Parts: sequence; C-alpha cells; structure tokens
Amino acid sequence: MKINKLQLVNFRNYDRCTVNFDKMVTVFYGNNGQGKTNILESIFYSAFGFSHRTNKEDEMVKFSSDGMAVLLDFTKEDGFHSIRMKRYYDQGKNHKEIRIDGNKTTAKNHYSFLNAVMFSPEDLNIIKGDPGLRRRFMDMEISQTDPVYYELLVRYRRLLKQRNSLLKGIREDKHLQTQLAPWDDEISETGAQILIKRLSNINKLKEICIPVFNILSNQVDDMEIKYEMKGNNGKFFYPEEENVKDIKEFYLKSLNERRFKDIMQGNTGIGIHRDDLKTYINHLDSRSFASQGQQRCCALALKLSQIEYVKQASGEYPVLLLDDVMSELDKYRRNQLIHFINDKVQTIITVNDKTLIPDFGSNCYFNVEQGSIKED
Repeated sequence: MKINKLQLVNFRNYDRCTVNFDKMVTVFYGNNGQGKTNILESIFYSAFGFSHRTNKEDEMVKFSSDGMAVLLDFTKEDGFHSIRMKRYYDQGKNHKEIRIDGNKTTAKNHYSFLNAVMFSPEDLNIIKGDPGLRRRFMDMEISQTDPVYYELLVRYRRLLKQRNSLLKGIREDKHLQTQLAPWDDEISETGAQILIKRLSNINKLKEICIPVFNILSNQVDDMEIKYEMKGNNGKFFYPEEENVKDIKEFYLKSLNERRFKDIMQGNTGIGIHRDDLKTYINHLDSRSFASQGQQRCCALALKLSQIEYVKQASGEYPVLLLDDVMSELDKYRRNQLIHFINDKVQTIITVNDKTLIPDFGSNCYFNVEQGSIKED
C-alpha cells in the first residue's frame, strides 16, 4: 500500500496544496506550529474518517472558510484508488461527504479501505495512560482488518448509550426497570462477541510484539501481555480462551448483581468498555513499576506490532505515519525503528531536525513553513 498524491483545500492552515509521494520515506521538517502535523492528520482523516487530534471536525476547516476537502490517491495490490473527504456548510447545516474512486460511500465501507498506523508522542503514553488509550489501540488494530468487529463496536456503543439513558430514567420512574432485561441481554451478547475477538487479537499480538520488544530492549527485559477483564466488587479476570456463551452468561449475571448500583450511578459499570490491555515488564505491571524508558520501549513495540498485524491480516503493509516521535526516542531505538521499516513500509515522518532521520539515499524531504511546503 502506497500513497501517491495528497491534495488539500482549506484544511487547517493550508489554502490549497498538493504533495506527491515518490519515495518510500517522506520527511516533513520545520519549526513547531508550521503545519507539519496537519499533513499527517489529513492522511489519518482519509483513512479513518476522523481526526486523531480532535473530536470536532469543524476544527480542521481553515479559519473563515465554510468547508474543506482532502483528496488522496494511493495504490493497493488490486490497483489505483482515490479517497475524497469533503466537509461543507449548506442550508444551515454541516455536511460530510466520502467518495471512494469517485463514488459516494458510507463511513462503514470507508473505514479500513486505506490502512494506516499513526505513531505520535501521545502514543508513548499508551502504557502509563488511562485504559481507554489501550482499548482504543485494540479497537483500531482489529477494526482495520475485521469489518464485523467494527460493526459490533458501533452496535455496542449504541446499546451502551441507550442502556445508560434508561438507567437515568429509572431514577425518575422505577417502573421502567422492567425494560432493563432485553437491553442486558443484547449488550451481553454483543460484548461477548467483541471480547472473543479481542482475545484472539491478543494471542496474535503476543507472537508479533514480544520478539519486537526483545530487539528494542536489547534483550535486557522481558515483556508479557494479558487481557484484563473487570468483574464486580473490584475483582479482575485474565481470560485467554473463552466462548461466547460463557462470557454472555458472566455479563448477564454481573449486570444483574450490580443493577442497583448502575441505576444509582446512571451508567453501566461492567463490560468490554471497562476492560484493559495489560503489559508487564520483568513480571511487574509496566504502568506502575516500569521506568519511563521501559514504558516507551513497550509502547513502541505495540505500535510496530500493529504494522505487522495489519500485514498478516490483509496481505499488505499499512502506511506508517510518524508524528515528531524521533526526538522522543534515544539513538538506539531510533535506529531500530528505521531498521524495522526500511524499504518495506511507506513512512511519512514529521520532525523538527531532519538530521534525526537516517538517509537511505532515497528519502524525500519537504520543508514546511507557515502552511507552505517546498521540496528540497
């Protein structure tokens, strides 16, 4: 998979610009605040339909403009393709249009048509940050290659929102409590199917990630990965291989046990939206006991394993987007990262100092200054 051309219209600080990607490694360099990250954001937006930086798409529209567009041309094994993302204001409303190869499509059909992996400084916090960061990592990794998982996630989030709304309503009218049972059944069934897919993902992730971690740590540390399932009364479980029936029964029993508590709090306190991806270094919880260097090594191993995971599942390497992470890594890990991607993964990098990027002899460099992009 390789991006060939990117065109932006009124995107962030760009009026109009076109960038051709002729090499496997493209480096955008320049001072902070010039628009380097905006380039990667537009590619991420083309791949996933949302930004990695904000939940408000209007923030991507250039100030004083009433719309924006992103057009991406790329190559997959089956030929040439294009994605056009357009956001515009009409008749008092904001509209979003997605076209693949010129044809209008839905968010469901768009997601994962172009596979990409983003690695930014914030991802270095994936280990020490909140569990939501690690759930997001799992969900994006699996969704890129499994459309069914994506649909299950959408369904689960809708069910969760509706159940939580009902819980709040029960506090005003206790008679509504009789309506909980069908919601409990549906959310337990959907959650069980998601969890089974997550466990399968974890098993594959271990096979890829741990050898990568061993290289990055120079064989000094050992890494373990487990799925942590939250139960009631502060209990945790670490399932490895389960079936949908047993998991569904566990959720139904747990939801029934905590029904009063959920009603009082107005939200669902157990389910796949509360679980965690746990990593251990030298048998200790890496979130609590690992050094910053060990945590960063662990985070880097997870992100690099995401590349190989997509390759194994789809048959093609995704595009790798590196947003100013080189300055956050020591020289050894920078070299290992470059060695890992060398000549097999199209990589688009932003950096302040271009000398941090080893030159393969075919790198392409662009200087970015105040929304203007110039090739060296």
